[in-house]
Amino acid sequence: MSTEELGRMYGRFTDYAWRYEGRDVYTVDGEQERIDAFLRSGVVPRKTRDNNGWIRIVEDVCARGASIGRVRAVGRPVTDYTRFEFAAYPDNIAAGEDVQVIERQQLDRAWDSVPDFWLFDDTTAFVQHFDEAGRFLGAERVDNVAPFLEIRRMLTEPGRTVGAEHYALDSVPQQRRSHVPAPPALHVPSLSH
Repeated sequence: MSTEELGRMYGRFTDYAWRYEGRDVYTVDGEQERIDAFLRSGVVPRKTRDNNGWIRIVEDVCARGASIGRVRAVGRPVTDYTRFEFAAYPDNIAAGEDVQVIERQQLDRAWDSVPDFWLFDDTTAFVQHFDEAGRFLGAERVDNVAPFLEIRRMLTEPGRTVGAEHYALDSVPQQRRSHVPAPPALHVPSLSH
């Protein structure tokens, strides 16, 4: 399993790190209390370098002149987790992460088989594995990055996405963009133990 190797990549890449984030629900240990508090209050505690490891990674990446970003696919109906995540994105964006959004309705049905993945510097890709409840199981490095590069190209074409800072979860018709055809065929490595 390459989860540890994926973790080290955030400090090793030189140009960019990019993620396709395609799930509507993620289950992260210790996060349910924060989600429940958000659902009650509509407020997410501010994430800073001092209290959040991801913010620290993003700021460090940007400080060395590299970029980090993602495209987040949003399904309908919008889940509570998606609402929580979008409430937290302003801190990611303030730290320097480029968070883009695409409506799942824009994607060909074949995109349902595309796993979450990270791509680094056009050379390295890691598929992320989750169970049905959205619990992270691990990551595997892929041998052939070409289809993952093509997916990134397809999703980052001008006009395909909306910046998260300009995206409203409840205003679908105004944000529809062009249809995205089927992705290339992928060989997704199975989770090794």
